[in-house]
Amino acid sequence: MNGDVTKELNVLKKINHFNLIELSGVCFDEGHWYLVYEYAVNGSLDNWIFYSTQTLSWTQRVQIALDVAKGLNYLHSYTNPSHVHKDIKSSNILLDSDFRAKIANFGLARSAEGYEGEFALTRHIVGTKGYMAPEYLENGLVSPKLDVYSFGVMLLEMISGKEAVQESAKNLLSSKILVAILAKENPGENLKDLIDPSLQENYPLDIALSFAKLTESCLQRNPDGRPSMDDIVRSLTRFLDVSLIWERSTGTGENYSFASTSSETSTWKRDN
Repeated sequence: MNGDVTKELNVLKKINHFNLIELSGVCFDEGHWYLVYEYAVNGSLDNWIFYSTQTLSWTQRVQIALDVAKGLNYLHSYTNPSHVHKDIKSSNILLDSDFRAKIANFGLARSAEGYEGEFALTRHIVGTKGYMAPEYLENGLVSPKLDVYSFGVMLLEMISGKEAVQESAKNLLSSKILVAILAKENPGENLKDLIDPSLQENYPLDIALSFAKLTESCLQRNPDGRPSMDDIVRSLTRFLDVSLIWERSTGTGENYSFASTSSETSTWKRDN
C-alpha cells in the first residue's frame, strides 16, 4: 500500500471478530507499507456471484449474508466508539475455505460519532458509486445506517446474480426493480424473474421472499426507515435456520460440490 495507513491500522488493532479479516502483520520497506492478512482461499464474493462458472447455493448465500451482518453489527454496536465501514460491497467480502465471509478493506472505516453524541458529518465523500447511501452522498452524514444501505445493495446482488455497478447503465441493477416486484399482487411468483437463474429455482420461495423484503427495507431512502444490523442479524439467523431445514428435506445441498458444511456451528473469536 502507498500513503498513510495509520487510520486503517488504528481500526484494525481495535477489532477482533470471526467475520472481520484478521491482520497478521505489518512491515515497511523502500517506501511501501505491506499489510499481511489471513488468507481467504476462495477469494472475493463478487467473483462467485458474477463471474464463476460454479454457483453458490441458496443456503450458502444466506450464510454469507449473515456473516457480513454479524461483522457489521460488531463494528456498529460492540466497538467503542461505534465504527462504520463505509465501503461494503461484494468485492470487499472474502470467503474462507468453508465459504464463510470475512469483511475486508478498512481503508475508509471511521468512527460514526460526531460532536455531542451526534452522528458525524463529512465533506469528503468517498466510496463506490452505486453502494453509497443517499444521505451520505447528499449531506455527508456518516452513521451505521450508511453500511445498512450498502449491505442492502450487496443483498440485491446476491439475490439476482447481477452487478449493481456496471460500466453500462443499460442493465444497471436498481432497487426500484425490487420495489416494483414486491408491490405486485403475487410477489413470490414475480420474484422468480429476479432471482439468479443459476440457482435453477433451488431455493425455498417463502424465505426468498422474506429475504427480498429485508433487502428492500435496507434500501429505504430515509435512513430511519432502515433496520439496525442487530435486527438484520436476527432476521437472517431465522432465514438460515429455515433454509437449512429446507436443504436437508430436499437434499438440495447434495447438488452442489461445495455446499455449506459449517453453517450450523462455528468457533467465534467474538460472536455477538
